[in-house]
Amino acid sequence: MELTKEEFFTLSKLVYGLCGIYLHEGKKNLLEARLSKRLRATGTASVRDYLALIRQSRTELDNFIDAVSTNHTYFFRESKHFHCIRPEHVDIWCAACSSGEEPYSIAMHCLERGFRPNILATDISISALKIAKNGIYPFDKAKNMPREMLRKYFRKGKGRWEGYVKVKDEVKDMVTFKRFNLLTGHPPLEAFDVIFCRNVLIYFDKQAKESVVNKLYRAIRPNGLFVIGGAESLNGFKHSFKYIRPSLYQKRSL
Repeated sequence: MELTKEEFFTLSKLVYGLCGIYLHEGKKNLLEARLSKRLRATGTASVRDYLALIRQSRTELDNFIDAVSTNHTYFFRESKHFHCIRPEHVDIWCAACSSGEEPYSIAMHCLERGFRPNILATDISISALKIAKNGIYPFDKAKNMPREMLRKYFRKGKGRWEGYVKVKDEVKDMVTFKRFNLLTGHPPLEAFDVIFCRNVLIYFDKQAKESVVNKLYRAIRPNGLFVIGGAESLNGFKHSFKYIRPSLYQKRSL
C-alpha cells in the first residue's frame, strides 16, 4: 500500500497526539508497512475505513499504537550504563521498557553485585508488556550475555520451546510492569533514585522531548540519576539536569 500525503499527515498527527512519536516523511515506508499489517488483520479495505475503526475501537487503537511504537532491543544493550547504579539506589524506573529486556538486565546486574532494588518498568505498548510479563524470549535476545549468567538467571526451553529462554522468578520478582504513556501520564514526584529512558527520546520532536524530560526530572529524587541512550542528548532544549558524562545526568540537590 502507499499512503497519500493527506493520509500520512493524518496518521502521523494522530501518532504524535497519542504518544509523542514524531513520524517525519522519512518514516513513511515504515508507517505503510506496519499499517498494512493492521489493515490485513482487521479486514479493513482502506485507510479511511481504518481511521474510522480506530476512532470507534479502543482495542484496535491500542493495536495501532503497538504497531508503530514497538522497537528492537535485547538483553544487556549498552550495559555500561548500568554501572552508575549503586546499592543505595532503592527505586529504579525503566520508563520505556519495551518487551522487558532492559529492566531484567538491570535486575541481573544488581543481583550480581549483591543488592535488590525495586524496579518499575513501563511502556505504552500492550503487546510488548505482555511479552515482558511472561519473560520468555528467543535465545538470540540473550546470546551476547556471559554463559554463567545465562545459566544462573534463565531456564532453557525444551520441546516446543526449544530455542527460547525464560527469566527465572528470582529476577522477575524484582520488576513490576505497568502501562504508561510518557507524553500524557503523570508519574509520582521524587519517587525514584534512577530513571532509565533510553532510545526513546530520538523518536520525539523538540517540544515532546522537552515535556517528557522535565516531567521525568520531577519524578527523580534530589541527587538522583537520569540515563538516556548512547545516541541521545539533552542538548538544544531547556532542562534542569546536571551533565555527568555521555548518557548520564543528575538531578541537582536541594
